[in-house]
Amino acid sequence: MAATAHFDNIQKIVHIQARLVFYGSEATPEVARAVMEEINRMYNEPKAKVKVGEETYQVYFVIEYALLTIEETIRLIARNDDYLNNFIRLEKENIVTRSFMGFGLGDNVGHWIVSDQLGQSTTAAHEFGHGMGLDHPARLDYRGSGSPPPIMAPRGTLVDAEYQWDPAAKAGEVGGTMRPTHRRVTVEEIQQIVENITIRPNKSGYLGKLSNITFDEVGRPDSVLA
Repeated sequence: MAATAHFDNIQKIVHIQARLVFYGSEATPEVARAVMEEINRMYNEPKAKVKVGEETYQVYFVIEYALLTIEETIRLIARNDDYLNNFIRLEKENIVTRSFMGFGLGDNVGHWIVSDQLGQSTTAAHEFGHGMGLDHPARLDYRGSGSPPPIMAPRGTLVDAEYQWDPAAKAGEVGGTMRPTHRRVTVEEIQQIVENITIRPNKSGYLGKLSNITFDEVGRPDSVLA
């Protein structure tokens, strides 16, 4: 996920901004708005204060969206050099049966499926994290932590019973793993995002990379969209 960062060195604030450009047969205003609201809410919820060098900055995320036709997307992505823009195809399903970002952490393209309950399940916020350069944590067992799992915890993570699909299930068995709706963005994850910012001499910065690859309907990289 490409993004721009703006540092206010007087008020000690960092604004991280990104635009999600949605296209595809399921790119509706309802889905786009729900995704945007989920990401903004979850990443601003911690009210994170993080270290930037020797200073402490408050971090704010400002995520917006645009809806384009496939033809409009082709024209824009062919000349895109703006780190604000990310291109997400929305469809019912794809060949990997899950939403994904493109080619490595920080990529600015993705193929998301509405069967992942985008905007209602934390999947959008999780994929946004991959776009911000966050990987799945090495830790896959959060039992005993007494707190929700982090947003980047993958499906199958072990958690305290209250955060399982079925609180009565035995850990690791059917129903005994993390229910994704319980994931929350942590201050530590936001610290990692800020550390990924490439800072320019004028104190602005950017995140991610611009592969500008398009996907066909089922999630295959394609120079000519289906």
